[in-house]
Amino acid sequence: MGTEDQESFVRWQGVTRDYFSSVSNLILGLSTGLLAFLVSGLASQQATTTCLLILGTISLVLLAASVVLAVWCAINRLRDFRSTARIARLRSKNEHVPPGDRLETKILGQLSWRLFWWQLVLFGFGAGGVAITVITRLWAQQHAL
Repeated sequence: MGTEDQESFVRWQGVTRDYFSSVSNLILGLSTGLLAFLVSGLASQQATTTCLLILGTISLVLLAASVVLAVWCAINRLRDFRSTARIARLRSKNEHVPPGDRLETKILGQLSWRLFWWQLVLFGFGAGGVAITVITRLWAQQHAL
């Protein structure tokens, strides 16, 4: 790989890392907001059908799991960055990098992506459940009038 190719790779790797963090933080914020909306909505409803209560509870669990995965992902990424920095420090001193250190960063990186995708999936299903709950509730109120 030439110098120009290496610089391009490093630049796009940085862009990917930045967008990864941005999207993960966006989903964390949206999940937290929907959780607050759902909890306040479920707490304020006196006459909620069992079906809506179950769907709301499932959505709550999915969104809470998405938040947990987002926090876990952030912690995992910090561990990955720390491990990568340790490898870079060793390389800058022309010291031997133990193969276990490289394996650790590879495993941490793969785990980050798995957590990220599961965070998105759980958010998607949770947000869908919230949407169905709200629409069904509004429809039922409209037809009760």
